[in-house]
Amino acid sequence: MQSDPAERRPAPPRGERLRWGLTGLAAILLVVMATAASLRPTGNDDRPGTGESLAVLGVAPGPATRPPEP
Repeated sequence: MQSDPAERRPAPPRGERLRWGLTGLAAILLVVMATAASLRPTGNDDRPGTGESLAVLGVAPGPATRPPEP
């Protein structure tokens, strides 16, 4: 007589399942933090042409809309 495969293998204890879940979350967090640290800007703004693009072009920002003309 065949038995159900779920009946043959006992379920892991609840604490072990929780530990594996938390370990997986910690691993994902470490991967995300390592990726973010490697992709962050270095902060070297000593090169000409970097920084505020309008200031580099010599253009001052103006109002978003034109005032009505009389």
